Amino acid sequence: MALVDFQTGLARLVGAQQGTAPLDGLNLDTRESQYLQAVQTTPGFLFSRSIQRSWCIGRAAKGAHLTLSFLPEKERQQLLDEWIDSGAGNQSFFDAEAGSFLEFISRRLINPSHEFSICQLEQITLRVGEGKDNFTPPDAAPLSNPGCSLRRGRYAGLVEFYAEPQRLLESLQKREPLPPLSSEITAVFLGPGFEQFCYAPTAAEIDLWATLEIPQSVSTLLSQRHDQVTLKRLLNYGIIECS
Repeated sequence: MALVDFQTGLARLVGAQQGTAPLDGLNLDTRESQYLQAVQTTPGFLFSRSIQRSWCIGRAAKGAHLTLSFLPEKERQQLLDEWIDSGAGNQSFFDAEAGSFLEFISRRLINPSHEFSICQLEQITLRVGEGKDNFTPPDAAPLSNPGCSLRRGRYAGLVEFYAEPQRLLESLQKREPLPPLSSEITAVFLGPGFEQFCYAPTAAEIDLWATLEIPQSVSTLLSQRHDQVTLKRLLNYGIIECS
């Protein structure tokens, strides 16, 4: 057995998930395979595996700290266990791992709910953080071209809160029950062009965001009574962009 196969086998076994075959594809004879199978029950190996799992869980929890804080302990632990058991939790890039975990969580939350809103907030905050360092307001000249296609900004998003956002955060800090869902929605844009990275949109801007679920040409948007002033403002903030 080559040393690289031995090292690869051990590494795979430490992070192996149920139902997987971590030794597949390695150049191992029968004796070597039996050794690597037997080592999995030794105290040292089990300790190493527990450390690796604990590290992955801690890393995932850090990436979705705010969302997980809004969930009961049992639900938090279940989500973390499911995430790690799926084989996730060990990507090289923290933001990518956090984004994937938040997406995983969002698919398991009720929409609408305060928990879902907070999860959206964390997801979009990650995107804004990714784009803000290199963002400069783009030239608005393409908006004069009727055929120019516009889409939602890659580093932006809209969060809908069903209670006053500050009240939600205060409930968490004070460990008080969350307020009931309100029929009045508080919408917030997050984007790389805002000074504080967030902005309370107008009804027209929310309508434009909804329309751009699918990219649209400038001429189509103007025919739907969206105006150049709104297009230019949201382009400047990075909420929309030319595709």
